[in-house]
Amino acid sequence: MPNQYLRKVGLVVSTGSKGLDLSSMRIRFKTQNMHEGAPNTAWIRVYNLAENTAQSIQKEFQEVSLQAGYEDGNFALIFKGQVMQVKKGRESNVDSYVDIIAADALLAHTFGFVAKSLDSASQADQVRAVRDALSAQGVTLAPDALQAVGTTGGVLPRGKVMWGLASPLLRNIGDTTATTWSIQNGVLTFIQKSGYKSGEAVEINSQTGMVGIPEQSLQGIEIKTLLNPLIAIGGRVKINNADVNQTTNSANSNRAYWQQPSDRMYASTAADGIYRVLVCEHSGDTRGTEWYSSLTCLSLDGAS
Repeated sequence: MPNQYLRKVGLVVSTGSKGLDLSSMRIRFKTQNMHEGAPNTAWIRVYNLAENTAQSIQKEFQEVSLQAGYEDGNFALIFKGQVMQVKKGRESNVDSYVDIIAADALLAHTFGFVAKSLDSASQADQVRAVRDALSAQGVTLAPDALQAVGTTGGVLPRGKVMWGLASPLLRNIGDTTATTWSIQNGVLTFIQKSGYKSGEAVEINSQTGMVGIPEQSLQGIEIKTLLNPLIAIGGRVKINNADVNQTTNSANSNRAYWQQPSDRMYASTAADGIYRVLVCEHSGDTRGTEWYSSLTCLSLDGAS
């Protein structure tokens, strides 16, 4: 079991080759990573910076990188993205702050545009075309993305024109290939709906930092643990199903007339206790009590 004490943070704001390391300051943060369709976001508050440093963050730097973990334990990147907004303020007479609001590949999500004709149009060719269009926003392609897309849909018998925003084109590719897509720290990723990201499952229990009791909800199995930077979107976690507070609907439960029984079904639990991560929120304070990862997960059988 890795050590989970002596918190450690790495925070760097940068533009090109120029960077500023803020890791030694008091830092509060909250990041939200999503499995599909929406950019990851981060709110980061840095305390008591010199005035010229605060001004340089406002005027000079465009990117932010946040690492978190433990001095003698797991320590890894939990967010990388573009600075969208910077705010200066005070919490008290003695404490000033700079807030950094950032998003991962927001420009690619919002304005990424594909305009390309393909002689052959396999799903892999279409993914490469989108990757090429988003490279201007710094987006790269995960090494196993094309393998996840596979050969579903075959190759169209004639050429294909790809024209439009990247997000709906990626959604169409995902629907055709039974995959989900997302951009994680600038990397375009595809994962099979019935599969998961490669790597070992992160075990979560009372010995490894589980906080409270996991809850079965309409959205998924909700789990809270001490901050663990190894938890990744599409990756697996393992819990003991006996630890989960479980809920089922009665056949006589009240339901609006337009709702079908499946509309209010609670997420199923997995027989083996292994779940795929759909949402991961990291929150922390280097000089406070907050230092958690909050997850929403689905069983692999229910991922599709």
